[in-house]
Amino acid sequence: MRVFIAIEFQDKIKDYLKEIQDLTKAKSEKGNFTIKDNFHLTLKFIGEVDLTLIEKIKEAIDKAVIGHNNFKLYFNKIGKFPRGSKSILWVGLKIEKELYLLYDKIENELEKINIKKEERKFTPHITIGREVVLKENFNNFLKEIELKKLPILVDKVSLMESTRVNGELKYIPLYVKNFK
Repeated sequence: MRVFIAIEFQDKIKDYLKEIQDLTKAKSEKGNFTIKDNFHLTLKFIGEVDLTLIEKIKEAIDKAVIGHNNFKLYFNKIGKFPRGSKSILWVGLKIEKELYLLYDKIENELEKINIKKEERKFTPHITIGREVVLKENFNNFLKEIELKKLPILVDKVSLMESTRVNGELKYIPLYVKNFK
């Protein structure tokens, strides 16, 4: 089973991300674009695990969210991770102390059950497309998109399974832990 820990979004946030993605598609020659239902913020990609580890991961999530209060996130920029002539395009989130505290708690609890900490710096982002080739220069593309300051309520953490259903990639919640 392939799993990760994420913050899921309300439908209005997914709808807005889809608007941004549609603008991006119109300015792209090609790309592999995330389906709307799969928009999320990854806190920890874990990868392939067997079922015996799932319960331990759930317990780690439970411990990580103890005392954590609801908070809000906001979009702050569109970015890219270059991959040769193609890019992973994403919508970034404004750095919030609460998000980093949650991220650190999750990393620390998972390390206790022998899931290695991430070595790369945490860059909170929502992937809108992979292997994207823009029709124009990235900086020109950025000038055409202005992000709204929509509040994204964070009140829970989800353990997600990444699987294919009828050939389509789906992210399915296996466990959801509310903060309160």
